[in-house]
Amino acid sequence: MLRPGARLVNCARGGIYDEQALADGLRSGKLGGVALDVYEKEPCTDSPLFQMPGVLCTPHLGASTEEAQTQVAVEAVQLLVNFLQRGEIRHAVNTASIDPQALAGLRGFLNLSYRLGRLMAQWPCGCVSRCRLQYKGEVAGKDTRMLTAAFCAGLLENALAEDVNIINAEMLLKERGIELEEETTSEMSAFSSSITASVVAAGGEFTAGGVLFGNDMVRLIRLQNFRLEAYLDGVLLTFTHNDIPGIIGRVGAVFGKHQINIAQMSVGREANQPGGKAIGILNLDSRPSPESLDELLAQPDILSVGVVDLPAAGKQPSWLE
Repeated sequence: MLRPGARLVNCARGGIYDEQALADGLRSGKLGGVALDVYEKEPCTDSPLFQMPGVLCTPHLGASTEEAQTQVAVEAVQLLVNFLQRGEIRHAVNTASIDPQALAGLRGFLNLSYRLGRLMAQWPCGCVSRCRLQYKGEVAGKDTRMLTAAFCAGLLENALAEDVNIINAEMLLKERGIELEEETTSEMSAFSSSITASVVAAGGEFTAGGVLFGNDMVRLIRLQNFRLEAYLDGVLLTFTHNDIPGIIGRVGAVFGKHQINIAQMSVGREANQPGGKAIGILNLDSRPSPESLDELLAQPDILSVGVVDLPAAGKQPSWLE
């Protein structure tokens, strides 16, 4: 059925071609040439194809030649030199290679994604079953696979006994049956770039959004339907409350009584009109005591209280440093 003069090459598996039929085809002129590096029997020491004109036969393990071994050694040294001199990582196992310039452009967003993962690991209630990440604006044109991996690393970092990093985090997440979705859109919202993470857990669906100001200033702009602007570092205290006068003063009084200093504060409403539900985010200089949290939760019109531990400002995860 082949066109006369066809050339057949097998570098896949021995036995795909009938070697005796190949020899017959060469003798009859039906075949113009044959090239093999795999055979029906390995190692192959005798074949009807050996010594025939128009045939090229090479050992299956071509990398074991002297020339190949020399070239492999040269390439390995060059990869190491590139890493030591320029920080370039190529041919990394289980992840796409990324050059230092691209990494520099992603560093701030990687930190943001990682911190959103750390936040979502502590804020929702119950075991996580599904995660969805939405990249909006300019960040959607970047390597979002790396950003998703950074989020997974933050989400799992304190949940597993084994080391979790940007290389293995996504695999570890999927091994535990957690679904992972990614959505990108170049459409901008109020910010040039934003990352929104949604997590489905036993307690429901929880959503947080963040942005990057400048090169390294990560900010939280959304929790559920509450809009705000808060620092994503250190000890965060979240409290939901009825949107009425006096709440902030009462919270400050409780922490003042327990000698807990408030470094930053942000509040946000669920709707544009006053009088509904609201949320407060406090960056504290120290972790609040159980007694202070109980006293805070006992205040009228404060509905819930939570504490989230994040890395200090400027602190990068070890795999990013």
